[in-house]
Amino acid sequence: MPFIRIRAHGRLTWLAVPATLVLGLLLAVPALAQAPVSRPDFDGAMRGLGFDPVRTDANLDTSEKGNGIPDADEMALVAAVLADPALDLRASGGVHYQAVREAFDQALASATADIAALRDTWPTAPLVAAGYSMLGAGSHTSYDAMSAGFGVPLKGDYSRALALQRLLAFDGDADGDGVTNLDEYRAAASREAYVTAALDPKARAASTTARAAQAPAKKVVGIVLYPDFEVLDVFGPLEMWAYVPEFQVVMIAETAGPVRSYQGVSTVADYSFASAPPVDILMVPGGVGTRAQLANPAMLDYIRRQHARTTYTTSVCTGSALLAKAGILTGHKATSNKGAFALAVEQDPSVEWIVKARWVEDGKFLTSSGVSAGTDMALGLVARMFGRERASGLARSLEYEWNADATHDPFAIAAVPAVRKK
Repeated sequence: MPFIRIRAHGRLTWLAVPATLVLGLLLAVPALAQAPVSRPDFDGAMRGLGFDPVRTDANLDTSEKGNGIPDADEMALVAAVLADPALDLRASGGVHYQAVREAFDQALASATADIAALRDTWPTAPLVAAGYSMLGAGSHTSYDAMSAGFGVPLKGDYSRALALQRLLAFDGDADGDGVTNLDEYRAAASREAYVTAALDPKARAASTTARAAQAPAKKVVGIVLYPDFEVLDVFGPLEMWAYVPEFQVVMIAETAGPVRSYQGVSTVADYSFASAPPVDILMVPGGVGTRAQLANPAMLDYIRRQHARTTYTTSVCTGSALLAKAGILTGHKATSNKGAFALAVEQDPSVEWIVKARWVEDGKFLTSSGVSAGTDMALGLVARMFGRERASGLARSLEYEWNADATHDPFAIAAVPAVRKK
């Protein structure tokens, strides 16, 4: 089956959209008007676009197969929350009605405006767009790819919906009971049983609990975002780490939602500093925005707190200046972007700053040189954890020529003379 390949922003994986869905959109006959928003009829809305609610599973997992929950069943969970104004599972870390209501209303209003040109032909398209957006950044991007193909990309504000990804996505946990929505679905006998279990923190099916206990825990990789970060600093390592099955990559910023890069492209932060889970691997990128973050106590405090429990703490480019400013590099070796090397040194001159290095490993620190060096460092971490052969194979699979020699640094000459002499 042919696929349209796209990149999911703020999410772990590459996504693909079955071309049959696009054909269905082309051939669809207008069917149903938009249902009342008090309990959206996502099934009817999908049929209005020619999508089969029973079989359509276009939200893909890391193996590029359907995630195992029909998209309409995923949306049924959203509809159930919207139908119960008294629902509040915040005590267990789950969803509550008001947040979902506000997110859905924003998404539907944005989608209605974005898809206005198609509504006469496909009146249910905005409701389907809102439903997909409620399921997380990957789902939103998947629908956006289809919509953009018809000249109506989703440009509106969907930030509230995207911020609920950790609760409503297939790998989220709607009721906060420690079992993912996908595992709740696998243990259920029907859609209704799934929705009931997914919204009841006390209803943990025995098979689900056993599966969760037996499954090896993934290492949480937290990538920190801030305004004016450097895109490749983030997405170079992300491209590599997203294909490591043992990793779960999440985006974190001071405030959850879209964060604008220096290049003008926004990436969605899954979590705020306050709501982020503990991370096993922390990565701090660099960029023009580094200077502002050096004076941001919230950023520095977050780095310190997470570093205290990480297995590895990493940085790309001037991200090491933030590690130094946070006071956690003292007594260690590190490197940074050669064109801005003095900035890193200024934050803590007692650090043993290595000028000629593609990346530097010291204890649990891995710090890389500028921008593209972060991708080499990311593979270096894979090699350290799983072996060089694994890292080399990953690089080959992505047609990337890995600079596996951490000491090979043709850009060291860019460091200012006073720094080079040190």
